[in-house]
Order: sequence, then structure tokens, then C-alpha cells
Amino acid sequence: MITVTVIKSQKAECKNCHEAHRVVEEAIADFAGKAKLEVIFSNTPEAQPYGIISTPVVAIEKRIYSMGKPVIKDKVASWIKKEVGA
Repeated sequence: MITVTVIKSQKAECKNCHEAHRVVEEAIADFAGKAKLEVIFSNTPEAQPYGIISTPVVAIEKRIYSMGKPVIKDKVASWIKKEVGA
């Protein structure tokens, strides 16, 4: 099982962060048993290894696929598919 990580700001006004979280949840639902979601906040020690410049961040197996911009479900699903080898 792979881990898809969303790193987001704790600020309520980060609409892209909340949207990325929602989109990734939807994409993961199509890969039941093959992918799991991890959400961490940008100001925590767990986020430091990613070298975050801006949020949101979407990473799969600790590899960053998107940073600082909105994501769409089809794109996230294609990244997951690539990683699970489906």
C-alpha cells in the first residue's frame, strides 16, 4: 500500500489546501486497499523533510508531485496509478 500525503497550511483561508485534501481523498477512493491518505500540516516536524516552499503539497511515497498549486482528481489518480503500477 502506498501513502499519499497532503501537506497543508493550518490557515483557514488556504482554500487550495482544503481543496487539495478533498481531491486527493476522492482520488484515493478509486484505489481502495492500494493507497492511503496522510495529512500533515506545514508547520510540523513531519513536514520539514519535504522542503516546503508553498502549500498545498501532494506527495506520494515521499516524492513531491505538486507544490503550491491546485490539483485535479484525474491528475492525482494518474500519479497514484503510476505509483501502484496499476
